[in-house]
Amino acid sequence: MTIQSTLLTTTTANIFVSDGNTATMTFYFSNYSTTANVLFSLWAVKDGDVAGNINALYSNVFVQAGDTYVADRERLFLDANDSLQARANANVRMSCTLTHVNI
Repeated sequence: MTIQSTLLTTTTANIFVSDGNTATMTFYFSNYSTTANVLFSLWAVKDGDVAGNINALYSNVFVQAGDTYVADRERLFLDANDSLQARANANVRMSCTLTHVNI
């Protein structure tokens, strides 16, 4: 199992790009601000597509200051160059750590 962490910004960006057949296991969206709440959004984007309403997984999820949102019940199976993209409503307040395995 591999761990990957990314800081989220207000710009939708890749947080993970599959290099082959990959299964995601767990996502941790951590709001490390001690004073400000944050919203995040996450998309599963097929190679060649763009993030939008049709591939949204989470939209504007509220995470209280100092708290973490954990998603660990679903598995996403990604082909080569499929990506997970995310953004937050504020810079320098949230990170996403995900675990994945090659299958």
